[in-house]
Amino acid sequence: MADLVFQLYEYNVWANKQIFNRLKELPKDVYRQEVQSVFSSLSKVLAHVYLSDLGWIEVFSGKSMNHALALAEQLQEQTESKEIEEMEAMFSELAERYKSFLSHKENIHKPLVIEHPSGDLMKTSVSELVPHVVNHGTYHRGNITAMLRQIGYASVMTDYGVYLYLKTKGESLRIR
Repeated sequence: MADLVFQLYEYNVWANKQIFNRLKELPKDVYRQEVQSVFSSLSKVLAHVYLSDLGWIEVFSGKSMNHALALAEQLQEQTESKEIEEMEAMFSELAERYKSFLSHKENIHKPLVIEHPSGDLMKTSVSELVPHVVNHGTYHRGNITAMLRQIGYASVMTDYGVYLYLKTKGESLRIR
């Protein structure tokens, strides 16, 4: 299970890099272009994903869900204002934090009791929640793909199957 959890997270990092690489190929104004969609711009989607991922690693590290939500609220405007290169660096730093945390096998099976803002308790573990983090990222990479198509640009393949195929072929995990 520990290896699968780590592999899923590695996939998430790879897929995010594919999105950043694609966005950097496009005209600079595309990143903040207003779009009629779930999010009003690509920059806001990426800020949301980053702040969610940041919140989960905070929870995994022992902080409360209320702390994670307050941190996201506090950093939202500042995060949304970042340029694409700054966001990419922030994602990279956060990925290193996750990898360091997940490299300690005892952390992967660490039991968590999370108090939902409603007051309800959820008993779970890091190994059960990392797939949620990955799935959340996948969902929003889909939003990005739809938004790019809506404004006339192609996206890039970020499917887990593509990641596994390239990994088993021993090829570079950078595709076009």
